[in-house]
Amino acid sequence: MPMLTMWGALALSLALPGFAAAQAAMPSADAYAWAGACKECHEAIHDSWSRTKHAKTIDRLNSDERKDTQCIGCHVSGPKEAVTVDDKIVNASVQCESCHGPGKAHIEAARAGNAASVKLTAKPAQALCETCHNDKSPHYKGFYYNALVGLVHRK
Repeated sequence: MPMLTMWGALALSLALPGFAAAQAAMPSADAYAWAGACKECHEAIHDSWSRTKHAKTIDRLNSDERKDTQCIGCHVSGPKEAVTVDDKIVNASVQCESCHGPGKAHIEAARAGNAASVKLTAKPAQALCETCHNDKSPHYKGFYYNALVGLVHRK
């Protein structure tokens, strides 16, 4: 039995390296600024994103699913749970920081006139997208990264 467990763990670690890394490296909500802050400098990109399905993913969940940690994590940004401020879920849906990383330090640097000093991920790796776009989702119909990546920031 221990040998079977070892092989199972090895297979899982080889199959899901991006998923495990993404889960282990999740910063706290304090590292995030949320999409509205990104709009200050990136208005055209924000407006483009706001017309995508990513901007509305929270709306796909009913009230029970919003409480289910298996569901909510792919329908919010940053921490894999709802972050509320004044009864509003501030990390609702797949916002900028889901793909580009926590942006609070970048935004603070930008407001100080030195945005380039704090880099964000320009183009997320396919493995990051597949932490949610996978066969664990009840709505999964296949995921084709190269075909879909251009639809995130539509013109």
